[in-house]
Amino acid sequence: MPTHLFIVNRVQPDLYEDLRQRFASDTNVKVILDRRLGARRMRTAPAAAERRRAERRSRPEVDQKLQTASHTMIVSGPSEAASLRAAREWIEVIHDRVGAIRDVLDSYDRLRREAETIKQAHERLRSDVDQAKRELEDIDSAFARALALANDILSRLRGRATQGPTG
Repeated sequence: MPTHLFIVNRVQPDLYEDLRQRFASDTNVKVILDRRLGARRMRTAPAAAERRRAERRSRPEVDQKLQTASHTMIVSGPSEAASLRAAREWIEVIHDRVGAIRDVLDSYDRLRREAETIKQAHERLRSDVDQAKRELEDIDSAFARALALANDILSRLRGRATQGPTG
């Protein structure tokens, strides 16, 4: 049974994939994507008698945390009968996992910032390209006017040349 369970908010599929890949070879870690949308049983009329003895979701704090955070972690620690050495190993593993989680979250934040920077650069380049297109259209229009004017002058000069000096 895994000693670490990550439940990732459903709106963070990239974080889910990153954690899943990072801990794929670790049998002590399980990463799942929260798929719940809300309460499953929504009746308009009250039930005659509740069949369940207690709420099956024994960790409402997990639900609450997933509403505001990207992920939550559930850690099942060693039993009371575990030896001091086993407890120390468990603490070291937890320490390593916390470092790995911090690295994943730092990478996720860094990549998100880089993506935003790239998006802004893309928007600036798109604006520059649009401006260049407008300038090229203006140049093309001015060139067409100049060419028409040059053709008009040339045709007038040719017309005078065929009439001769007496004309």
